[in-house]
Amino acid sequence: MRGRLLLGFVAVAVVAIVLLVIPVGFTLDARERGTTLSSLQRDSRAVSTVLSEELGDGNVTRARRFAHAYARSTDRQILVTGPSGALIATRPSQVHDPQIARVLAEFHGAPTSGTLPRTATEGAQYFVVLALHHSDTQLKPLTGERLVVTFPETLVRRAIRGDWERLVAFALLILIVAVALGFVLSSSLTRTVRRIGQAVEAIGQGRLDTTVPTDRGPPELRRLAGAINATAARLIRLLEVERTFVENASHQLRTPLAALQLHVENLQGGPEGPDAAAFAPVRREIDRLARLVSSLLEMARIEAAPAVVTSIDLAQVARERAHYWQPLADELGIVLTYEGPASLAARAVDGVCEQVVDNLLSNAFDASPSGGPVRVTVSSDETGAHLHVVDAGVGLGEDERRAALGRFWRGTTDTEGTGLGLAIVDQLVRLSGGTVTLLAAETGGVDASVTFDLA
Repeated sequence: MRGRLLLGFVAVAVVAIVLLVIPVGFTLDARERGTTLSSLQRDSRAVSTVLSEELGDGNVTRARRFAHAYARSTDRQILVTGPSGALIATRPSQVHDPQIARVLAEFHGAPTSGTLPRTATEGAQYFVVLALHHSDTQLKPLTGERLVVTFPETLVRRAIRGDWERLVAFALLILIVAVALGFVLSSSLTRTVRRIGQAVEAIGQGRLDTTVPTDRGPPELRRLAGAINATAARLIRLLEVERTFVENASHQLRTPLAALQLHVENLQGGPEGPDAAAFAPVRREIDRLARLVSSLLEMARIEAAPAVVTSIDLAQVARERAHYWQPLADELGIVLTYEGPASLAARAVDGVCEQVVDNLLSNAFDASPSGGPVRVTVSSDETGAHLHVVDAGVGLGEDERRAALGRFWRGTTDTEGTGLGLAIVDQLVRLSGGTVTLLAAETGGVDASVTFDLA
């Protein structure tokens, strides 16, 4: 990954160089050539003025000294010709150069400039040809003298080459900076990704206590690290719950199986064949095992079900379930009542409220004596929607109420319950985002209080 990021930075830098440096180089090339020719034209007019004055006054020697001094300081060569031949030549080879002779032959008085493709002196040259004009104040008027100023193109190419060299150096600097910046950024990103990958690999190998630092790297990777830590913590909790569940289930299943084995052994060793009364304990243990297995399957189904919370009418559900349990309450001599509004919207997983009310009423019926009251109430306040199922049993101590929501907890060992009813209620309510609390009731029994979020 770091290699691809670094390659991306370098590619961006190369594109920037191509789009910026190369056009600038060609622009500087054209500017250097155009500036050279325009500067040569401007200087040639100034030189022609000086030479016209000196030659018009007859000061040929002074004119030659001026021409040679100008040539030394500017690398530009001067040739002045007249009807009788060359008057001034800062470089003697110019006098017989065929290219210069051709330009002079084609000169008809108007200033001319351009390039000579090849000369005998320094190869290609920029040139300007001017006529030295007469002056009324001159002692000796000029009679057709012409000025030729040349400048080697090699010097222009050298200046252009220098511009390109500086541009190339600038491009290399940009490339080096891009590589360095890309290396730093890619290392920073991949370092965090590498730590996350190592943590995920460690978690996959079973080291669930591995955590990823969440204070380094970009925000997106920090959030990813936090999610991985949360996932690892949840896995640890789920594995711990699973381990505890397996231990408890093994212990709870061992007791009825041992009882079954004992009853069967007693039946096999009896002098007479077993009768219906002898099989009664066996049937009770089988029924207990069936209930236990059904509860275990229900717990597994709840844990595997997706938690899709929706809006439900808690008052309607509680009222309907109380009406459903009314015949059994009449049979047991229990006074079942419902109190609450006609409607109360709460948020829960679909079907959860029905199971919760059924399990709580089943526990309340088991705990309440004949003739005792069981009250179902529904209410709401700013904290949420509340469901209470209050029985009139012997009640539970504070420690017992806290432990009763755990799996396989039973108040006494001689009851036929599986110890999973309240655990299932707690699991269902937490799946819906609610809470379950066992309180001491005014009637002496237990007040099972369930709270859901208001819709």
